[in-house]
Amino acid sequence: MPDDDGETQEERALRAIANMQAGADISDEALRLSNDYTDRQTRRVKAWLTRMTRRG
Repeated sequence: MPDDDGETQEERALRAIANMQAGADISDEALRLSNDYTDRQTRRVKAWLTRMTRRG
């Protein structure tokens, strides 16, 4: 999973677009964005569930 480097979702998307315009594989860039988004959302839900189960 990628580390949370402070980069916003918009910045990641813009970087992917720039990479595609520079000749990167479109499907690879789309898959990377999708996986990154899913990983981040999974971490958020996991953290939320952990907080909820600790409350008692």
